[in-house]
Amino acid sequence: MAGVRLQVLGVVLLGMLVSGGAGLLMHRVERDGAAQALDRRTAAAQDAVASAAQRYVDALQLAAGALEALPTLDAAAFGTATQPLGRLWLPGASAADYVVAVPDVEVAATQAAWRKLGATGLTLAPTAGVTEHYFTVLTRHLDSRSPSGPGAGRDVAAIPQVGSAIERAADTGLPSTSEPYVQLSDADRPAGEQPQTVTLAQRVRDRSSGAVRGFLQLTVRVQDFFGDTMLQPAPELLDVSLAAYAGTELRMIAGIHRSDPSDPDLRRSVEVQVGDRQWRLRVATDEGALVGADGHLDDGMFFGGAALTLVTALLVYTLATSRRRAEERVAVATAELRVAGATARQQAALLGAVMDTIADGVAVIDGDGRAAWLNPTARAILGPEASERPTSEWPELLDMREADGVTPYRSRHVGEGGPETYVECLMGDRRMEVRLRTLTKEGEPGAVAVMRDITDRHAAEEKLRSSEELLQILLDGARDYAIYMLDPGGLIVSWSVNAERLKGYSSEEVIGRPDSIFFTPEDRAAGTDEQILARARETGRAEIDGPRLRRNGTRFWAHGLLTAVRHPDGSPRGFVMVTQDMTARKQAERVIERLNADLERRVAERTADLREANAELESFSYSVSHDLRAPLRAVDGFAKMLALDYDAALDGQGRRYVGRTRAGAQQMGELIDGLLAFSRLQRQEMASRRVQLDHLVAEVWEELAVERGDRAVELVVGELPDALGDPRLIRHVVANLLGNAVKYTREARPARVEVGHRVTAGGEATYFVRDNGAGFDMRYADKLFKVFQRLHRVEDYEGTGIGLALAHRIVHRHGGQIWADAVPGEGATFYFTLPLFARTADVAELEAVR
Repeated sequence: MAGVRLQVLGVVLLGMLVSGGAGLLMHRVERDGAAQALDRRTAAAQDAVASAAQRYVDALQLAAGALEALPTLDAAAFGTATQPLGRLWLPGASAADYVVAVPDVEVAATQAAWRKLGATGLTLAPTAGVTEHYFTVLTRHLDSRSPSGPGAGRDVAAIPQVGSAIERAADTGLPSTSEPYVQLSDADRPAGEQPQTVTLAQRVRDRSSGAVRGFLQLTVRVQDFFGDTMLQPAPELLDVSLAAYAGTELRMIAGIHRSDPSDPDLRRSVEVQVGDRQWRLRVATDEGALVGADGHLDDGMFFGGAALTLVTALLVYTLATSRRRAEERVAVATAELRVAGATARQQAALLGAVMDTIADGVAVIDGDGRAAWLNPTARAILGPEASERPTSEWPELLDMREADGVTPYRSRHVGEGGPETYVECLMGDRRMEVRLRTLTKEGEPGAVAVMRDITDRHAAEEKLRSSEELLQILLDGARDYAIYMLDPGGLIVSWSVNAERLKGYSSEEVIGRPDSIFFTPEDRAAGTDEQILARARETGRAEIDGPRLRRNGTRFWAHGLLTAVRHPDGSPRGFVMVTQDMTARKQAERVIERLNADLERRVAERTADLREANAELESFSYSVSHDLRAPLRAVDGFAKMLALDYDAALDGQGRRYVGRTRAGAQQMGELIDGLLAFSRLQRQEMASRRVQLDHLVAEVWEELAVERGDRAVELVVGELPDALGDPRLIRHVVANLLGNAVKYTREARPARVEVGHRVTAGGEATYFVRDNGAGFDMRYADKLFKVFQRLHRVEDYEGTGIGLALAHRIVHRHGGQIWADAVPGEGATFYFTLPLFARTADVAELEAVR
């Protein structure tokens, strides 16, 4: 009897030890599961805070962008631009203020200016001891539950945290977040109960000048913001708090405490980006507070093992007092029971793990239409509210619709439609597949619903269906193209109606035959068909251009592309052949080649004629330069000698005759020089490069000092962008226009010459030279740029009548235009266009075009 007691005691001790170990192991598994669940909920809370904070930042940037777009900013415009902020859900955002930076000496002027802009009754209250103030001049109140911001007229420079945020926004141009601070309205509360406030600031610039207009700031009480944000993602978190740095101190600025746990089991801390600062989100909870994390499997394992141990001990005691055969049977039964228990526990653990990890949502629904059990995926799909409500209320809570996306979802009763029902529906913007299987437990009806998110699969199916429809449309509409497929060996595996129309073969005649049947005997002998297949197999594609054969033996010129189609591992799946009949085009190309050859011959003949004409013109220029100058020099020389040697013998009229003779000879020489320059310009080579117009104007103006003499002529030079052209020729244009401006302002008091530009949409610069001189009648403007055409008398203003004609030809050789606008007695403005250097990077290409 003592031996039996020892056996029973040993069994009890061993069973309790095994049960306790299994319970501890299961407790460790449950705790790891709880830690993972907390990580998921912490990530959800982090995403909620980050997305909510970004919503405030986006709203601030939206309003600041609206203010920047306004041509004039006043109280009415501010109200219109910030009106959308009042309709947005921004808990804790008390006010949106427009802030301007004001030096100490401009406070009174700024106050008066903003009162005129609609800020009636605005009184600026500068902070003592500060030279740079930030005043709130316009305010929109947003949330009546939260205290408003500083208010109009307050100097936010008195709050160092806000002033620092505004300075960062001015430097970076990005939204900035202030350090937490306590508003004056909350300063009277006890130190531990003072709500923390932050300010979001965004720079507002003038888009035309780029200068900073001011700043738009959003005052947010963090506790109100945080409390609204944490309603959904953290119902199971017992302690959630938000902290931010105030200087070097990490200060808690908001928190939600659903209980007061002395020592929570699990804690997490993550960073959240808010504007240009990072806040710290801290969460804490107990393992038992997490839904699905504490399944009491450890307790069940321990007590189940203890119960099994007691039963086993009882059996041992009973069987130990029986015969040997009973002892053997009891031992076998005990072993089988242990194996069965282990198998059951293993299967239960495996089933629980599977249900927790599968991507499908599984719900057990009782006969009353309530969810008796949900796996984690099903809870995520349904949400916390629908999980606790009857299935009859799900369509309204989850915005469920039938598969067509329009018809409201009709609830199905358990058992309706047979033992298994398949339903496809929409939950919000997600498409779900639901399989409902009826089951009966202890005579009570019920069902198991398996929910699967098929949104991505449905989108892929729709995309595939659209692609197939588009491909069929393309194949049917490509009447001029033969499109068919080859296998990796080059055998035809598909045929199209257009291929049959082009090549004359039916699908029964070509399927299974090689593509080489369309090649000419010469190409097949040269192995062209194999070369094209090898090139497409190696490079992925091969271009086809050459003669091919139709079924009736006629030839046509084919142009197309052979493209390789590969398996995911890179091995060839086949080829797609696209062929077009280019016979007519090939014939046209040959005709064009013959026409081009004839044209080149004719151009060569015309070029030779042009060279001969240029040679004759060069000879004529030489003759003019030498044969006409000699008599003129003789006339001028003899007249000069007459004036020097016989001046005493000549009376006043004789001396006038001699002077007019010399002036006429000199003017004739100038005319000859102008004509030679005008004739040489067309033949002169252009060297296009960067031309700095501002430097060119300065040099020419310095050279005109002699013409100006002691006259006071004001020169105003605006911004002149660099042009692209021949500096020598463009210098002549500038010298002519500036010289004319100096000449025709001879009688103006004061005389003024202005040089400037404007850029056109075509990428050219329009330069102008404007004076307040004699001007001219616009009725004769068409004569300005013709040779020897003058609009003033020689006795009044000297000149040859060639300068503007030469400038006109130079501008036209650069691809530009020149024109004038004038009023008699008020002055004239000459405009000319040149290519911009910055917009034309390839100088060689421009020279080729010229």
